[in-house]
Amino acid sequence: MIGRDDQRSYYRMLVNADCLVVVNSIETPQEYNAICRDLSANGMAVELDESIDVGKEVSVRISSASEQIPSLTAKGKVLRCAPETSNSFICGIEIIDMA
Repeated sequence: MIGRDDQRSYYRMLVNADCLVVVNSIETPQEYNAICRDLSANGMAVELDESIDVGKEVSVRISSASEQIPSLTAKGKVLRCAPETSNSFICGIEIIDMA
């Protein structure tokens, strides 16, 4: 978990797991391969190669490596998206619903 000096309501767990982010759109949904960097009860941070606009509704799927542990699928909203390096972005996603 990330340190106790964090002022969040829920602790974040470092995950670093491959995930699929789908931007829900009326036209054609856009899919991005990403890395879920951390996860909490009400949000997550994902690293992508492209920026996603704040306010966009997304679905995130983190596949499980084990048959005993189900994959995680969540619907959420992008709260922030900022450059991490010259070719990657970190997006903060609020979890709205878990499926």
